[in-house]
Amino acid sequence: MNTNEQAFREALLTMLPRLRRYCYALTNNQHEADDLLQASVERALARWQKFEPGSQFDRWMYRLCRNHWIDTMRTRNPAEELDEEHLSPDDQPSTEQQVATEQLLNLARQRMGQLSEGLRMVLYLVAIEGRSYHETADILDIPAGTVMSRLARARSQLSAQTPGEWEVAR
Repeated sequence: MNTNEQAFREALLTMLPRLRRYCYALTNNQHEADDLLQASVERALARWQKFEPGSQFDRWMYRLCRNHWIDTMRTRNPAEELDEEHLSPDDQPSTEQQVATEQLLNLARQRMGQLSEGLRMVLYLVAIEGRSYHETADILDIPAGTVMSRLARARSQLSAQTPGEWEVAR
């Protein structure tokens, strides 16, 4: 195995947890997300020769994943399903705190799942992945102004919910 292939494999392994979360954000369904992740990794492995060490590997993977999703999964209606794996906290707070946190997380996932695909992707990349507006624009192949507009609309739609709903975990 040459050094470029080894660098590619290491970058891919490092990227897998973030790519898995991105797939879930795209599909809003854990089973479809796992299928999308597998297909995206297969595509990446088939194209590993195009990888240049030191390049923006994560952007390339996000775009490859998104393009595959658009090609094959966009016509499906994702089933609303809560993945219990993401609800288990690292440390054990009180049962009351744990229930309240799970309710709030469930509500946030539900509300985020109700956003349009464009708003949900921008919100995910900026708020969860911590991407800059420019990086998000690059990944989604849209202007930076559109990123800012969609982010503002997504935040507005999320905060426009009944005020008491977000008070559950306080």
